[in-house]
Amino acid sequence: MDRVCAKCCFEEVEFPETESSSEVTWEQWKRVTSTNGERMFGNMVKQIYNGTIKELMELFSQKLESLAIHQFNWLHQAEQFRYLKQNITECEAVLHVDFSENYACKLSTEVQAFHFGGSRQQATIHTAVLYTVHGTKSYATLSDSLRHDERAVWAHLEPILGELRETFPQITTLHIQSDGPVTQYRNKNNFYLLSTVPFLSGFTKVTWNFSEKSHGKGAPDGIGGAIKREADRFVQRGGELQAPQQLYEMLNTRLGSSITHYWVNRESIEKYDELIPDNLEAVKGTFKIHQVWSSQPSQITHRTVSCFCRKTERSPCPCYKPVTVDLRVKRTVCNTENPPSSPPQQPREQENLDLCGKFVIVIYDEKPYVGQVLEDVGEEVQVNCMLQSGDKNLFVWPQTVDLIFYYRKDVHAVISEPEPATSRFSKLTLQDWVKFRNTSA
Repeated sequence: MDRVCAKCCFEEVEFPETESSSEVTWEQWKRVTSTNGERMFGNMVKQIYNGTIKELMELFSQKLESLAIHQFNWLHQAEQFRYLKQNITECEAVLHVDFSENYACKLSTEVQAFHFGGSRQQATIHTAVLYTVHGTKSYATLSDSLRHDERAVWAHLEPILGELRETFPQITTLHIQSDGPVTQYRNKNNFYLLSTVPFLSGFTKVTWNFSEKSHGKGAPDGIGGAIKREADRFVQRGGELQAPQQLYEMLNTRLGSSITHYWVNRESIEKYDELIPDNLEAVKGTFKIHQVWSSQPSQITHRTVSCFCRKTERSPCPCYKPVTVDLRVKRTVCNTENPPSSPPQQPREQENLDLCGKFVIVIYDEKPYVGQVLEDVGEEVQVNCMLQSGDKNLFVWPQTVDLIFYYRKDVHAVISEPEPATSRFSKLTLQDWVKFRNTSA
């Protein structure tokens, strides 16, 4: 499904025989960037395109490749989450979390001016569902702080984890499940807090698992809906909810609710600001990570999809090529399956530049080649080179891997990751293609 298998990656969709040069018209969504003074906006617009059937078939094949990866990740993550919840042991707990949309405080009667400016306060609601062998339990933490970053996340989790450890001290393994917004859960700061905070509460192993993009709905969303519905009913019956604290107090006095509520003040969030180092490095391939595993403080193991075949063991299984990262030191090992795109740089001007995982132009027998650095060892780098189609700006991974070591001085330039051009070939950006041609000359 990733289209990297040596046996089938060159296979293409078989279309019915037709006149490939015939003109057709199709509609396609595209992100259009506009500017207003110094500000830039990106809007999705449906546009009409004209071209040949051949061009449309190539576009379809290109879109199908990204859809295949998305489809696999979605089904795989859903299957793993289901397996995890159905096979919980006495020493494990699964916590499904999500931010609910902020609740706008309301009053039963309001003057017109209350609708404008900053008169209407908002309450942050973070929801969670806890799964153990003893059953499930729902939580909602509320705050008057509008922060939704990773520091706020752990402040909202703190009372829940404290109750969990106090109620079930035998639980030492925590599995967290969420969607994957980079501003909240899937980022280097959250990875660091994941590898430090739980160990302070007595956990010995913790994993964080992300659902596939656009497939993050779950039980926590129902908790947020139930809270807002109850708040609206309270206001309709003449109640007053002018501040987030009043919303929390109202929810705590409701009888028969199965949701446990906690209040999180601003000071609880701000204390987590001091836990993250200033020089924390980014984890390569963050956007493609779907599981982060930690059983040792300040050290994580991540991979592109989740796997729990050895969830009772302290170390993760070798499935799906896990990559171990020590967040306390500068890293030289990277996940070659998920290389980050990087802006063009000149490694000759930066001799200590870490090339691991980056795409480069290397010189061999006075000819340039495009490839990806798999290993950076002192004065040498191991590069997996692509095959150029004639003199065109088209490159493809060869069936026989072209993998050798080069001296660092033979690396001519660092380039961005080649962009898909057809279902098989990729192309360099205009700036990188100029560098490649100048090297050829």
